[in-house]
Amino acid sequence: MSPDLPYKIVPGHLAEAGACIEGRLELSKMPRLVELLSDNRGMVELKLAFSRSEDGITCINGGYRTDLLLICQRCLEPFAVKLAHTIKVGVVFEGTTLKKIPASMEPLVLKQETMQLTDFIEDEILLGLPISPMHRLEDCAAGTQAAERDPVGSGPFHILKKLKSG
Repeated sequence: MSPDLPYKIVPGHLAEAGACIEGRLELSKMPRLVELLSDNRGMVELKLAFSRSEDGITCINGGYRTDLLLICQRCLEPFAVKLAHTIKVGVVFEGTTLKKIPASMEPLVLKQETMQLTDFIEDEILLGLPISPMHRLEDCAAGTQAAERDPVGSGPFHILKKLKSG
């Protein structure tokens, strides 16, 4: 984590001040994300701007970018993925209505005024990951083996088509 990044933040106070947070976080400090990675070395670059909307909603706008080494779900080998996502969040507290949040923002429901910056960024990265990370078919060892083994038209329904026409 960059020495200038806070561990805990109070989004409401940062919004009142019109603050901007910019820096780098270590991937190794994100345990839920680390479970999905082949290698936990690396950093996440982030930039977040805090503001208050006309309706009084605390807004967090910005984004992150990182390079991850994920495990291909087809061949189980590591492969590199570049992630870069925009963050547009409206902060509300538990028990308040979400109707005030503009449609262009995602709601972030907090139980208390403070939140951990690393946990917030980890959640955003997890939401940005592919559901089933895989190499491109032509780059994947298992994909090329499957293509060689099963030529087009040899699937289970191909046999049914032969039976119907014959």
